Amino acid sequence: MTAYALPEATRLRLETLVDQIEAAPGRLIEMAEIEDITDPNGVLQSLPDGISEDDFIGILKLAMLTECATDVYAYEITSRARQYDAGWLERFNENVWKPDEYTHAEPFKRILMGLGFDEAELDREMVETQQREFEHYGGDTPVHVSTFGMIQEYLTDHWHGLISNLLKPTLPQAARMTARIKQRETMHTVWYRDFTAIQVEANPAFINDVAMQLAHFKLPGNSLVPHLQPHAERWLPLMGADMNRVVRELSRLLLSTVGTPDRFGKMVFDMADWKGVAFGPLKPHHFDLAMRRFGDWGYGLVGEAILERTGLDYLYKRLDAPGSHGPVARARATLRTWLAKQIPLSLVTS
Repeated sequence: MTAYALPEATRLRLETLVDQIEAAPGRLIEMAEIEDITDPNGVLQSLPDGISEDDFIGILKLAMLTECATDVYAYEITSRARQYDAGWLERFNENVWKPDEYTHAEPFKRILMGLGFDEAELDREMVETQQREFEHYGGDTPVHVSTFGMIQEYLTDHWHGLISNLLKPTLPQAARMTARIKQRETMHTVWYRDFTAIQVEANPAFINDVAMQLAHFKLPGNSLVPHLQPHAERWLPLMGADMNRVVRELSRLLLSTVGTPDRFGKMVFDMADWKGVAFGPLKPHHFDLAMRRFGDWGYGLVGEAILERTGLDYLYKRLDAPGSHGPVARARATLRTWLAKQIPLSLVTS
């Protein structure tokens, strides 16, 4: 991992960004706007094929219980921000993220109460979750934390969107509340993406730390809601998740974070190295030796290959210079397509 240090100009840039976010965080969800839920149309009687009542309750409880642990997450983020003297990260966490998150469990609790669950029992489950120890997988520097936050918020955003779609036919008011939470998670994703991008721009060596965090990422539910989180992989396709779309969106998000195809390629390679994933017949350290001979050109090819593998080749093709379609370009395209076939999608999805 790269020793963590930022130029003063970069630190001031991050502080300024947090100033701007604090001044205009968007419309937070207030408790007063969260409605009590009734279920006149019987949502449990109109679930999509494959989703049982127990599945649906588990999906809602997983959302409620992971959202209720705001103080658990906030403590871990603030302690790491202080460890690295990252005042900007501490301010964002304490002044924006934490108060924003405090209301996000309540809509799911109201939905469950509307389905007949006892409030005292739901409160007991939330307290138990809040008392569990959150195990963070990955690094501790601000670039690790912002990368973790970016991926966690994206996946939470996606999860809440799927729940909103499930609720829409029979519980439209609940769907609206869930969509409001999704909107806030989208904002958090963008803010964490910007934090990570600014740090990587200041020190491209941080790409290895981004890759390390991606390779070790696990959702908080693995330690806080261990009885429900393992079911999420089975629930996702039943909820209508399009995993190809998830891969494309994550790839776009990560490309916008590191900035260029060659940096994206270096990040993908480093992630493979951290995971011990081979590129076809080549082990990561062999591939690294080959890529070092080509420099940015080689890693750019890796970046383009993973974009081609995920159906995002237009993101690099639009950067092609006019007239760059001669024999060298054709040879590069052939090599890129071969390489794309060697890259396992599990590199992005697992």
